[in-house]
Amino acid sequence: MQIALNLLVHALFLGIGFLSISWLDQFPVRYAPVLEILPYGLAATSILLGLRFNRSRIIFSTLVLIGAYALVDIWAPNLDKTQQQLLVNTIVPFIALNTALIGFYSERGIFTPPGITRLLLILFQLAGILWTVHTLHPAVTTNIYRSLISGLEITHPLLGEPALLATLTGALGAIAAYLSRPGPFRSALIGAMILGIYAATRAPDPILPIAVLYSFALVFPLLILVHESYRMAFVDELTGLKGRRALNESLGRLGSHYVIAMLDVDHFKKFNDRYGHDAGDDVLRLLGSKLKAVGGGGKPFRYGGEEFTVLFSGLDAAGAKPHLEALRETVATKKFTLRKQERRKVQRGKKRSKTATPRSVKVTISIGYAERNDRFKTPGAVLKAADKALYRAKRKGRNRVSR
Repeated sequence: MQIALNLLVHALFLGIGFLSISWLDQFPVRYAPVLEILPYGLAATSILLGLRFNRSRIIFSTLVLIGAYALVDIWAPNLDKTQQQLLVNTIVPFIALNTALIGFYSERGIFTPPGITRLLLILFQLAGILWTVHTLHPAVTTNIYRSLISGLEITHPLLGEPALLATLTGALGAIAAYLSRPGPFRSALIGAMILGIYAATRAPDPILPIAVLYSFALVFPLLILVHESYRMAFVDELTGLKGRRALNESLGRLGSHYVIAMLDVDHFKKFNDRYGHDAGDDVLRLLGSKLKAVGGGGKPFRYGGEEFTVLFSGLDAAGAKPHLEALRETVATKKFTLRKQERRKVQRGKKRSKTATPRSVKVTISIGYAERNDRFKTPGAVLKAADKALYRAKRKGRNRVSR
C-alpha cells in the first residue's frame, strides 16, 4: 500500500509538471526571469539540506539535474545548431545513465572515499560533455545518427540511435533499481529522470518551459528529503512503527474516551544473551508486523527497547481487551525460525549432541492496559497506569494481559 501511494503521488506530480507548460501563456512576462533561475534555487536548497542530513544520493541526483539544466540554459545558446544537436545527444544519456547508477547506490556518505568518487564521476562527465561538444563536435556529430545494430532502425527528431540506446539502457536500469528495492527515493528518481530528459530534448529554445520542467524535476529530491526527515524523526527504523516522538504527539490529540496498552517481550534479555542481538532484532521486527495488524483501530508505537504502546481511541477497557488478547495469542503461537548464523552461535562452544538445537523458538509478550476515567484523567496518567498493569502481568507469570 505504501509503495502504491508513493507511485501515485509521484505520478500525479509528474503529470502536473507536464501540464504546467500549457499554463505558461498566462504567466506574467515580468516574472519570467524568476522562473529561469528557480532551478538553481531549488538545487541549492536540496544540496544544503542534503549536506545537513548527510544524504549523498539526494545531492548526486540534484547535481545531475542542475548540471544538465546549466548546460542548456547557459551554454546551449552560444552554440551553433550542430553543436546544440550534439549537446542534446549527450545530455539525455547523461541523465538516464546516472539516474540508473544513483538508483543502485547505497548511502555511503558525501565526504568519504565512495562519496567523493561518485561526485567526481558526475563532474568529469559534465566536463566531458563540454569538451566533446566544443572540441570534438565535427568528428562526433557525424556519428550521432549512425546505426549501431544492423537491421535496427530507431528514429527520433533530435536523438540519434547511440543516444536512444544509452537512454533506454539507463531507463531500464532505473526501473530495475526500483524493482530490486522499491521505495520513494527510487520512484522519485524515475519521475525526475523523465522530466529532465523531456526538458533536455526541448533545448535550446525556448528556455522558460525548460526551466519549469527542471524546476519540477528538482522538487523530487526535496520531496524525498522531507519524507526521509519525517521518517528519521517519527518512524522507528527497525520495526517500521512510529516512534516515541510520534506517540507523544498522538497522546496530545486524544479525546476523552481511549485506552492505552503497554507491552514488551518476555525474557527478552535472556533471549538476546542466548541467540544474539540479531535474533533479538528479528523478534522485534516480527512483533512490529503483528502490531500493525492489531484490531479495534489500535495504533501501535515503539516506546523504546522491547517496549511497545498501542492507543485505542474511542474504545473502553472492555472493548480493547479482546484485541489485546488476540495479539498476545498470535505472538505466543507464532514460531520464530532462527537463521543459520544464530543457530551456530548457540552451538558454539558446546559439544555436539544427538539433540540438535531447535530451528525455531517461541516468544511471548505481556500486556498491561488502562482506560481514561475519573481516576486517570490525562494521557500521561493512563500511560503510567498501563505500565503498572504491564508489571502486574509479568508478576502473574507473563504471557498474559492485565489491567
